[in-house]
Amino acid sequence: FFFQAEDGIRDAQESRGLGDVYKRQVLKYAEQACKEFQLDKDIATQICKKCKESKVLGWRGEGEWQCLVGKNFTVSLNYDNRLLAFFDLKEIGKTFLVFKSG
Repeated sequence: FFFQAEDGIRDAQESRGLGDVYKRQVLKYAEQACKEFQLDKDIATQICKKCKESKVLGWRGEGEWQCLVGKNFTVSLNYDNRLLAFFDLKEIGKTFLVFKSG
């Protein structure tokens, strides 16, 4: 699969890619990280750490969890749509792209 975030692709739902159970888990990690940290790099690091440690997400696929956090970014990557979440937390004005590379 090929995905380009600069295309502004958004589902009508809050996320795309991962199944609903996994989406909720990643969203929960993002919300928690935003409460604990101010800097985007620290938020992204915490989300990756939580995904890796998760009994629900940690075992899925090969490779490492990656996370991009920000208000405005462009990325082009190959991904497995079962291992990607792309969503906005509108109340804090940030976009998140969480995926497993491999």
